[in-house]
Amino acid sequence: MKSNKKSKFSVRRIVGRLSVLKVLAMLIAVVCFISAVAMTVTSQPGFCNSCHIMNSYYDSWKHSSHHEVSCLSCHLKPGFNSYMKGKINGLSQAVDCMVGRIGTAAHATVADESCLRSACHNIELLEAKAVKFGEVKFTHKGHIGNTIDGITISCGTCHNHVGGQDHFEVNKGVCFTCHFLDDKKTEEVIVESECQDCHEVPDKVIEQGMVKINHAEFVSYEASCNDSCHKKQVEAQSNVAETICLNCHPFTMGHDEEDENIELLHEHHTTGEKVECFACHGDISHGPTRFDSVSAMIDCKDCHSDTHNIQQTIYTAEEGHPKSGDSDKILSPMFLTHVQCTGCHIEKTAIRSGALESLGTVAKSVPRACDNCHEPGTGEKYIPFWQKKIKGMFAQTSKRLDKFEQLASIGGLEQDEKTVKKSIEQVRAILRSVEADGSWGVHNLKYTEEMLLRANKIISQIK
Repeated sequence: MKSNKKSKFSVRRIVGRLSVLKVLAMLIAVVCFISAVAMTVTSQPGFCNSCHIMNSYYDSWKHSSHHEVSCLSCHLKPGFNSYMKGKINGLSQAVDCMVGRIGTAAHATVADESCLRSACHNIELLEAKAVKFGEVKFTHKGHIGNTIDGITISCGTCHNHVGGQDHFEVNKGVCFTCHFLDDKKTEEVIVESECQDCHEVPDKVIEQGMVKINHAEFVSYEASCNDSCHKKQVEAQSNVAETICLNCHPFTMGHDEEDENIELLHEHHTTGEKVECFACHGDISHGPTRFDSVSAMIDCKDCHSDTHNIQQTIYTAEEGHPKSGDSDKILSPMFLTHVQCTGCHIEKTAIRSGALESLGTVAKSVPRACDNCHEPGTGEKYIPFWQKKIKGMFAQTSKRLDKFEQLASIGGLEQDEKTVKKSIEQVRAILRSVEADGSWGVHNLKYTEEMLLRANKIISQIK
């Protein structure tokens, strides 16, 4: 009897174990089936469109030349690992969507490996074929894989979606940003290019009013397009303001040395991340412009540049004019209290007495401007005193310098000629700065005084 019970018990246990295995197998099968279905469903473009921020991208994809290519074929790199990584990332995005933790815009990067699949595009064929892009002749050779100022050019650098019906349209702003971008250090364009690299010389004579323009004639004697007729067709490069960074980064983010390295900044923002050029640099336009007035056509800064540089640097005690010594900056009280030029220059007057120079006016500084902030009569009281003091120091310093220059010319000094000449040039530079400023101490009394004291000290060291 005991042996029979043992055998029954063993059979039951075996049957029980088989039942557990069957249940586990069934569960595994169900999980695999659901996973396979989920994988298939979530790989369909329609699933991507279930998120409202993807609607515009989905609509542009439907109308594009890639409408027969699934989203994942482009947005995931080839290979199983990339596929699974994309699925896990997609799952996290789906969770974010369900809990309301979702952004306002999509940022996607399409890797070159996706574009250059064997069944898609071929890099050799692309580089060998010239493309007509509007009025521009273009070739991919020299672009793909090239690194410019820290930016490695990929397919997605130029082919992206910023609006419109074409899902991978070419953003012309990228072309202009690269080809017209100036190097801060050299002020030369980073990518050297000529107009004829992209544009054909017009084969017909163009009539503009009573003027006939034959471009072939100008090209024959190497006339410059940029310095003459087409100068305004390339807008000035916009400076990147620090506030632009706050569009993506937190306000509390600090700065380090890498932030000053333009190549590193470009590398961080373009490698693995989809940050458009215009997001930082703004819109750089290029093309025909229309001028409705002479003032719109003429840029005064082409000739009149840095006309108030001396006044600005003395007012702010910044570098930019000859250094007056090794002491700390002596800042103007007006500068420290944020008084702008227009705070004192309030009276409109003719540029030159009796002149008809464009019938223009200039804002002149007057003592009564001080009364807007200070006790009435402050300007009339202090300005003549300041100017008398500085003019006296200037005259004394100039007289001393003239004396030493005369001695130097006849060899009446002990020091070698090179040392004496250097000292005299330093003093002359300081005197030129004070005279060119023209305010005689009003812009920055203490700093101007310190400059002249330094000049006298240099003279005293001449032997």
